[in-house]
Amino acid sequence: MSTGNASPAPDELLSDLARLRRQTRSARHAYWFPLVLFGLLTCVSAPLYVSMARYHGPGMATTTVLAPPTLLGGLEAGNSALYLAWYWVIALVAGYLATLYWYRRHGRRAGVQTRARGFAITGITMACLAFLGPLLAAELPFRSWPAGLLAGDLWLRGTFAFLIAAVGLWVLAWAERSKALAVIALAYTGSVLLSSLYDVENILYRFGWNSASARLAALPNVLLPAAVLLAAGALAFFLRPKARQA
Repeated sequence: MSTGNASPAPDELLSDLARLRRQTRSARHAYWFPLVLFGLLTCVSAPLYVSMARYHGPGMATTTVLAPPTLLGGLEAGNSALYLAWYWVIALVAGYLATLYWYRRHGRRAGVQTRARGFAITGITMACLAFLGPLLAAELPFRSWPAGLLAGDLWLRGTFAFLIAAVGLWVLAWAERSKALAVIALAYTGSVLLSSLYDVENILYRFGWNSASARLAALPNVLLPAAVLLAAGALAFFLRPKARQA
């Protein structure tokens, strides 16, 4: 009796389905692009953080509150914080839109679309609210400042934009069903919380870091999250499926 037309065994079908599912998920992954993009946007912002520190003598840099601060600009009031806030609202919106375009382009090539719209909507909405909310609140009679809305240390150093990027990564990890991206999002979130709640320069000082100017003290808090994104993005780029390059 011929068995040439026999149906595959159930275990073979399950194995094939599992393999196809893994291939589909692998082809959908293209998260190296937003990791590198937001890492570069963070590096570009570094000079603005340096300019925010007002120098008043050897080894001392302070900030002065003269007006309602902004969530994206940090505690520093005046033009420096406003420039930083403007930079981040533009950079975040542009970054999320560029990533959405990237995923649509990648989906057409790979044949598998990632639902990145929720990622973009979440990030853009948070960026706009963080920028406009404090400005609108400052016009109210009771002058409600952002301190009443959020834990102050999450925005005082001007790192709230990093937190918005972290939220976006978590949404993207869910959309891609990627455990690797979830691990990256966890590591990045940890670096963001450290940069928001602590002066990273104190850690580097134990390893020999000694900034030549007090103005540079803010750089480690900015470059640490950027380094996490760039390192993870580079690794994800080189490990991406070669047969499904975007």
